[in-house]
Amino acid sequence: MLETQYTAPLVLPSHLLILSGPTLLLLCCLFFLKNYFFDQSIPRKFQDHYIAGLDNGRRTLAEARKHMVSNCGELLLEGYEKSPTGFFYLPTPGGDRLNIPTKYIEELKNAPDDRANFTDSFLEMFLGEYTSIGFKWHLHPVVIKKDLNAALNKIMPDVGDEIDYAFDAVMPSCDDWTPLAMGDNFNQLISRASNYMLGGTDLSRNEEWTKTSIDFTTDTYLAAIRLKQIPAIFRPIAQYLIPEMRNVRKHHDVARRVIIPVMESRLRKGEEPLDLLQMLWDAARGPDKTPSFMAYTSLAISFAAIRTSSSVPTHILYDLCTHRQYIEPLREECAAVQAEEGSLSTKAAMNKLVKMDSFLKESQRFNPLTYVTFGRVIHSDLTLSSGITIPAHTTIGVPAYAIAHDPEFYPDPSRFDGFRFYTTPSSSDSSAPDGSQQQKAVFTTTNASNLMWGYGKHACSGRFFATNEIKLILAHFLLKYDFMFKAGQDRPKNLPFELQCMADPTVEILVRKRQV
Repeated sequence: MLETQYTAPLVLPSHLLILSGPTLLLLCCLFFLKNYFFDQSIPRKFQDHYIAGLDNGRRTLAEARKHMVSNCGELLLEGYEKSPTGFFYLPTPGGDRLNIPTKYIEELKNAPDDRANFTDSFLEMFLGEYTSIGFKWHLHPVVIKKDLNAALNKIMPDVGDEIDYAFDAVMPSCDDWTPLAMGDNFNQLISRASNYMLGGTDLSRNEEWTKTSIDFTTDTYLAAIRLKQIPAIFRPIAQYLIPEMRNVRKHHDVARRVIIPVMESRLRKGEEPLDLLQMLWDAARGPDKTPSFMAYTSLAISFAAIRTSSSVPTHILYDLCTHRQYIEPLREECAAVQAEEGSLSTKAAMNKLVKMDSFLKESQRFNPLTYVTFGRVIHSDLTLSSGITIPAHTTIGVPAYAIAHDPEFYPDPSRFDGFRFYTTPSSSDSSAPDGSQQQKAVFTTTNASNLMWGYGKHACSGRFFATNEIKLILAHFLLKYDFMFKAGQDRPKNLPFELQCMADPTVEILVRKRQV
C-alpha cells in the first residue's frame, strides 16, 4: 500500500538543514520576522482583577512568574481566597492564565472550539508546535469516548491478565524486605497495561516500544521546559540544538518502526483484534487512514495515558505508607470483591471497590496531576452571561487544586481522610433514590467541586480506563505485597513544576512479598 508518510510538526523541516548556510539563514530570518511581527497575539488584561503571587507588591510580575514554577498550589489558594470577583490571574513563565469562577463552567463547558479551544491549551502548555503535543489530536479523543469506553467490559479482563504478567516481569523476588523505587516500577506497569489496551502483546511486550512510550512523555515535558527558557524568536533553531527535542524526534522514529509493521501485518492478514489501535483504524478517514498516522497517534495516546496515570499509583503508595490504617481495610475490600466476583477485572468488581474509590479521590485531592484544569484558549472576545468579557487570546482555567481545599465543599480540608467519600450502604445519604451520593464518591466523577479530570465535553475521556488499570495495579500490590517506609522516613515531597504535580519516583520504600 502506498501512503503519504505522516510526521510530527517540526517547525523547520529537517531536510532544510542540508541547505547552504546563507540560504538557511535567510529562511530563518524570514520565519523569525513572520513569527515575531505577525503571529504574536498578546492578550488584553482584565481591568482591576487580582494577580496572585505579587506578595503585596514585594514581588514584581516577573518575579511572581518565577515563583509560580515551584509554588503553583500556593498561588492558586491565594488567588482563590483573596480575589473579590472570583477571577484572578496566575502568573506563569509562558503567559498569565486567567482563572475563572466555577459558576461560569456550565456556559463554557460545551462552547465551540473556535471560541474556547481545549487542544490549544495543550499546544500552549507543551509548546506543541515543536513537541507535537496537542497537534492533530482530533481522532483519538472521539474514538476513546465512543468506542473504547463502550468496550471496556470486554477489554479489561485481558488487561488484568497482562498486569499480572507485568508484575512478574517487572518486580524482583522480594522474598525479604527489599528497598525499591516503586515509581519506576509503576511506570513500567502503567505503560504495559496501557500498551496492551492500545495494541495487545505486540506493543505491551515490545521493550523498545515500552521504553519509548515512557520516555516520550518525559522528554516532551523536559523539551517544553527547555524551550520555554529560550525566547520565542530563537526556538525554531533551538529545537535542533537541545537533546530533549532530538529525543522527541527519535521517539517518532521508533513509533513508525514499531506501529507501521503491526498495522501492515493486520491489513495483510485481515486481522481485526479488539483494541484501541483497531478502533482508531476503523474510525479514521481520508489522510488519517494510514499506518504512519496510526504511529503518530499511538504516541499521542501513550503521552495521554502515561501522563494521566503514571504518578497516581506512586502518590497512593506514599499516602498509604503515611496513613497505614487504610491498608488493611483496602486489602480486605479487594479480597472480598475478588471472592464474590471471581475476578477484580469485571465492571461489577470495579464498581464494588468503593473504599478504594474514596482513597483515590482523597489522594488526588492533595496530589493532583495538574493544579489547574478546564484549560481553554479564548480566540475572540467572549462575553459571559454576567456581562463580563474575556479578552481574545486569553488562556483560561479553573483552580481545581484550590477548589479541592475549599471548606465549603470539603470540611476540614487540610486533613487527609482516606474514607472521606465512602458511605456505607445503610447510610441515608448513600441510599438516595437517584444514587447521587454514591456517584459523587466515584473516582471518575466530575462536577463543579471536583474538577481534577476536567469538565464538560473535554473532560478526560480516558479516565475510565485509567481508573480501572490503577485499581487493578493497586489491588494486585495490596494483595501480593507488604510495604512500608524505611525507619524514620516521611512522605516524600511532591515535585511541582508550573501546573504539574509529580510524585518523586526516585524514593525507595521497603517491599516484601506477602507471607500468606
